[in-house]
Amino acid sequence: MSTDIRQPVPYSETPDYFDFGNAAGFADDFRTGAEGAVEKGERWAKYLWKPNLIVLVTELQEGIFNVVSYPPAGFEVALASDIEHLERFRGWILQYRALPYGWRVLAASQEVGIDEFDRLRLEYKQG
Repeated sequence: MSTDIRQPVPYSETPDYFDFGNAAGFADDFRTGAEGAVEKGERWAKYLWKPNLIVLVTELQEGIFNVVSYPPAGFEVALASDIEHLERFRGWILQYRALPYGWRVLAASQEVGIDEFDRLRLEYKQG
């Protein structure tokens, strides 16, 4: 049995989500070879961000990447109604541009909401 068992995030705490700069950094690491990844496939890579967050980067289309951070063990909740207000993950859909170099935000879960973010992610994935 591992001594490094991840615990759910308590309902009274907010996960230590990061900002756009970190999201672009993970996307760039994936785009250039996913060297910092703990697991990776051809179109995805998984990273650890602090002990309570996992970051998953996927390539939706050429030059368009999805970056999502979430607690690996989920959340502890006191009441079922707490689930409605829970930020289950934080995500960005980013587009890479070589000239001028940089990342452009196509969607962010904090701005558009989780349902719309999921819809947009699926739309980009389908091409």
